[in-house]
Amino acid sequence: MKIVKILGTFLLLVLAALVVIPLIVLAGLFVWLKLTEEGDEESLELDQEDL
Repeated sequence: MKIVKILGTFLLLVLAALVVIPLIVLAGLFVWLKLTEEGDEESLELDQEDL
């Protein structure tokens, strides 16, 4: 019976990792996109001022 609890806990941890890790990666990509987007807008504004 103890082995069933251990396997259930392990399975639950693996399932949680499969959900949490992609969410962390997507959040990081979203933040990176927002940070680079602001830089792109600033460079576009500078280009338009030069014209």
